[in-house]
Amino acid sequence: MSDSAEQVMFIVTTGDEETFRASMLNAANLLASDVPVKFFISQKACHFFTKSFHQDTPDTEVSVKGRLDTAIKLGAEIIVCRTALSNYGIEPDMVIEKVDPSKGWMDIVDDQTDLKTKVVWVG
Repeated sequence: MSDSAEQVMFIVTTGDEETFRASMLNAANLLASDVPVKFFISQKACHFFTKSFHQDTPDTEVSVKGRLDTAIKLGAEIIVCRTALSNYGIEPDMVIEKVDPSKGWMDIVDDQTDLKTKVVWVG
């Protein structure tokens, strides 16, 4: 990462499990190297953060749940778009712990334009 960057923000919109797992693995690698990571989750990716998804998915190191749990344990900040949740009929209390369901796109505008934040789109 360049000297000017201080954090990496992944904007994730994909519903594809393989792509999602890869982004979480990349985040875990960055976090293990002491690079702060923030996720903004929107669109189809929102369902990966529901309690029902976590109850019904395998809990292995390489599963979606496993990759997500690792990123959270390493300190990833995860924001799930409140508007996307609403559009998909997901109530905030249906979202797993350690995830912020209270923000939307306008709340991350500053992060997207901050020169100290590298933005990676996963969609």
